[in-house]
Amino acid sequence: MELHAENTGAQAARNGLMTGRISRIERGADAPDVAAKEMESLFATLLVTEMRKGLGEGFFGTGKGADTFNGWFDEQLGASIAEQGNLGIGEQVKESIIRQQAAAAAEAARLESEGTRGEVNP
Repeated sequence: MELHAENTGAQAARNGLMTGRISRIERGADAPDVAAKEMESLFATLLVTEMRKGLGEGFFGTGKGADTFNGWFDEQLGASIAEQGNLGIGEQVKESIIRQQAAAAAEAARLESEGTRGEVNP
């Protein structure tokens, strides 16, 4: 007998919402910072969800809607953990995004300069 049977439909919906939060980030100057914070929040939420599974029935029991309340709890606790930045994942993700953007910009500049070098102006 399994002590904790979470509704997989609610889990899938919650995962879809988290993925949607990250994919809707605007691509502005602060995009790496926002994306990094969202990624750390997502990771912290998943971490809390997995740790909570060890509690058996969870904080809200096993009745109707318990999986929804447990999911909200996990998300809020994960966001709180990520906001403090104690995991350090957000900073690493931000640095990685900035490096990737710089490499892509350098490659685009290189391709652009190679494309204009071979052309003959009339």
